[in-house]
Amino acid sequence: MLNKTFAVVDLETTGNNLEKDNIIQLSIAFVRNFEITGQYNTFLSDETTVSPFIRELTNISSDMLIGAPKFKDVAAEIKEQLNDAVFVAHNVDFDLTFLKSAFDSAGLTYNPVQTLDTVELARIFLPSVAGYQLHLVSEHLGIELSQAHRADEDARATAEVLIYIMRKMTRMHRETLIKIYHLSKMMRTNLTDLLFSILNRYSDDNDDNIISYNQFYIKESDVTHKNIEPVTVHDLYHKYLDMTGNEYREDQYKLALLIYDSLVDGRYHAIEAYTGLGKSDAFLIAALSYYSAHDAQVVVSTSRKILQNQLIEQSLMRLRQVVSYDTPFALLKGKLNYVDLNAFTALLQLDDSNPEICFLKMRMLVWLIETETGDLSEVNLRGPEKSYYETMLIQAGDKKHHFYFKRALSNAKKVPIIVTNHYFLNDCLNNLEGIQALIIDEAHQLKQALDLKERRTFNYPELKFFIGQVGLINQDRLLAGYSKTNSAVSLYLLEDIVINLNKNIDLVFQQLSWKKIDDALETLDSIVKFTDMFLSTIRGTDNYQALYNHMHYFDASLKSLRHAIQYDDYHIKSSRNFQKTEVTIRTEVLDTLADALRTIPCQILLSGTLEVHDSFKHLKYWFGDYDFKTTVMNNTSMYSDIRLFIPNDIESYDPKDDNYIIDILDYIALYLSETDSKLVVIFSNYELLERVYSFTGDIELFDEIPVLRQTHNSNNEKLLGQYNQLSQCLLLGTYTFTEGINLVSDKDKALMLTKLPFPVPKGDSSFRDFYTTDLPEAVIHFRQIIGRVKRSSEDKGVVLLFDDRIMTKPYKNAFLKYFPEENVIHDTRETFKALLFGL
Repeated sequence: MLNKTFAVVDLETTGNNLEKDNIIQLSIAFVRNFEITGQYNTFLSDETTVSPFIRELTNISSDMLIGAPKFKDVAAEIKEQLNDAVFVAHNVDFDLTFLKSAFDSAGLTYNPVQTLDTVELARIFLPSVAGYQLHLVSEHLGIELSQAHRADEDARATAEVLIYIMRKMTRMHRETLIKIYHLSKMMRTNLTDLLFSILNRYSDDNDDNIISYNQFYIKESDVTHKNIEPVTVHDLYHKYLDMTGNEYREDQYKLALLIYDSLVDGRYHAIEAYTGLGKSDAFLIAALSYYSAHDAQVVVSTSRKILQNQLIEQSLMRLRQVVSYDTPFALLKGKLNYVDLNAFTALLQLDDSNPEICFLKMRMLVWLIETETGDLSEVNLRGPEKSYYETMLIQAGDKKHHFYFKRALSNAKKVPIIVTNHYFLNDCLNNLEGIQALIIDEAHQLKQALDLKERRTFNYPELKFFIGQVGLINQDRLLAGYSKTNSAVSLYLLEDIVINLNKNIDLVFQQLSWKKIDDALETLDSIVKFTDMFLSTIRGTDNYQALYNHMHYFDASLKSLRHAIQYDDYHIKSSRNFQKTEVTIRTEVLDTLADALRTIPCQILLSGTLEVHDSFKHLKYWFGDYDFKTTVMNNTSMYSDIRLFIPNDIESYDPKDDNYIIDILDYIALYLSETDSKLVVIFSNYELLERVYSFTGDIELFDEIPVLRQTHNSNNEKLLGQYNQLSQCLLLGTYTFTEGINLVSDKDKALMLTKLPFPVPKGDSSFRDFYTTDLPEAVIHFRQIIGRVKRSSEDKGVVLLFDDRIMTKPYKNAFLKYFPEENVIHDTRETFKALLFGL
């Protein structure tokens, strides 16, 4: 195949409907001998009406299509260009299906002999890419894509992706590539032919740092302990300034000294330091200086993956150069976050007839010869891939030898600073010994992360999938494999148990959905009896271990669910469709974390927002009754360029009132029409969001401006990526979206909130907990949102809040503490309109 021409095709269309949408731009980039040899481009005028969304997405206007040829006029020319070439596209099914349909309409037939899909290639050979949209793959590889969603740009970028991956394949570990070759025979494209050509032409086996493990290969890696020459905070900070070129900031330097003193003295210390001060670099400088003087590690926990990566890849990388320290810093998570090689060995033994399983095997084979950490977040398993891996993890059983987790713990003992995530803090502290100091960055997020970690959710699809993996004797699943070496007498009993388990899972979710708790407990008792009978029947028989581990996990899970329901320690999210009902139970995470924390003498909480009503009392959930020092480093000037506008000419909050919806949309339309910019509107619930979204279809303005919205199943990062790509649009989201918002340009001048961010009341105790829990959480969340608008000294903007409680309730001052009085405006649309001219 390598001696052929690869025709890399990209189409822009008016939509995704094959029956009614048309191609408006077509481009073919030609690749031969790992080089782009030419490119064919044309606009097409079969349709010249372009929707606002397509126009914003592609930057193709109707004017650009007028005078362009129709597809039938150039069909023969395009077919000639494609003849004898390997057809390649990024998501080949879409482009090839649209193109074949267009050829059919022109009276021509096109069926390429060989096809390749760069999405498929990227999934396998770029296992650590953040996502498989072309712009993400291009960004990952450093390929320029100045105008995504233009066929000429996309075709060229896709060609460069193809060349990169083919070159990578020529340099890959040969034995691993041979394994992928055998697995690729289940693919719909001609990947097998490409691999065969590469294996025939390139015979060198690149085995640097590659070692054999069971039936596959992994990358060898080791970290050695190194000391840092003693360096004071003063010297380290000024060396850091010299290297980075950053300006001296008095408060940043003071914060570094403050944290260093707390580390040396072994204090419990809560510090509020304003946004923009440079907290991360300050506490890392303090921690490195502390390590250099005392040879004592510091564990740093932060709230989100992106912040962990910033600490490791940016801040710590810079500081490592300052102190001439060439050993990587450790990013540590819980055991389940590292690939279990026993589980992957079991996965490789699964039948190769399932394409999704083959994809997973191939991706993991490539990743394992590249990863030094074994951190599963690098491969970002989702959907069926995640389910298959987790199933194998259970079937492999909880063996004491966990290669990558032990490697991570071993490496962590050799570095000055260990970085983890709030969600994994419990796992880390309970597997580390002798930790003397802990810094909690973004501490306002800690309680939410711990609450999330403390829950386990049971849902119908998960349990049905789990039993489905056991299967019946005539199905190619676990029970069928077990039946090959065991007697028929017990097999019929086991099959009958599986059938009954399936029925009882249906029944228990129906009962839970209808809140028939006593009936659900009886059904769970029946399920547990069946699983215990199943386990006792197969225990000790031939080749029973994988099936036993699988069912034992199911048995233990259902017993924990039954225990939680029996002792009223559960929450049911019911649905009319019982298959969508979910049950959440509490685990023992907080109890084990509390035990681990008691052994750490120095604990520092750090955030841009910690105090509420001049108090840190709400932190008792962390420090308990222990004495702790508190410090607030204010910068009220960050609020000087932010106006908080509360309308006084709208209907009272009522998601079901059309007039209230119209008022919100009127303000949205006013802002978008006056500023020619884009806008994020944050809702307290999906009900109101959907109501507002449904009304946008009746407003002429939104025929020209794309409207994006968050749904229950949205990928927030993808949604934010779409928002950032568009020059003008409206994005409707909920408060769950705000943690990821990164307003990136001067097109972002405002944020609209429909309600103050109070958590949803929970039971009868909600009022009692209001001032100790709900209010602090809401104030902290509100200030964080303000910080999204004001990220630098040059930024200015407006936050519009459709909730006038902030003007009248006793908690007013908690929210408005740092706002200059003149920046809080409670007025009409006309005043809001006038306010926009100052942005």
